[in-house]
Amino acid sequence: MERTMLVLGAGSGTGAAVARRFGREGFHVAVVGRRAEPLEALVADLAKEDIAATAFPADLTDDDSVSRLLETVAASLPPIDAVYYGPSSPVTFTAARVLTAAEADRYWALLVRPLIQIVVAVLPGMLERGHGTILAAIGGTGTRAMPEMSGPGPAAAAARNYLQGLHSELAPRGIYVGLLTIGALILGSEMAALTSSGDSPFPTVEAAALADDLWDMSTVVDTFEKFVPEDSPFRP
Repeated sequence: MERTMLVLGAGSGTGAAVARRFGREGFHVAVVGRRAEPLEALVADLAKEDIAATAFPADLTDDDSVSRLLETVAASLPPIDAVYYGPSSPVTFTAARVLTAAEADRYWALLVRPLIQIVVAVLPGMLERGHGTILAAIGGTGTRAMPEMSGPGPAAAAARNYLQGLHSELAPRGIYVGLLTIGALILGSEMAALTSSGDSPFPTVEAAALADDLWDMSTVVDTFEKFVPEDSPFRP
């Protein structure tokens, strides 16, 4: 049966790796990001590996843009049987004591609101078919706050709470919901480029390894959350 994997945040290293990993398993990959050029380049690269992919530029912080995206994917591709939500955000941490409501709203608009909007749209089809996969990735500050490292953390924590609730509700109905919580620098990412190995207390990880973790989670379906690394200081 033909099926689509919707990769939201495909412009990042992890999103591109997820597209490649699930594409190798036979999914038609719908790659979504803000800018068209990197998406088209990714689609061309995937085609060289005989992976079917289609680019869908969209602003995930805009409700109308997300609605149009979902309508277009539904009309042009096989049913959405899997979703990965991992949009990248600017590499800026803010001390909790100076975090403003406006800044918190920006992270909520990227990490929480569109996630809920997308799940609401794809879930009825998954429930009707009796199977489906919803995956996401967040940074470690979504599980444990660290000094001087607020900003995305409160919104990531809300996304984690929402996904955990979905996991418990949907597992008995054949839908797997899983979360990868990353407490490492992803090689090739903006954060890794800005932080030398000698200055950072965090380990490093390849995006392809994270994509493998997500695939394994989607096939084993025995746990809600995986931490990278396993002894992550962000583990609650």
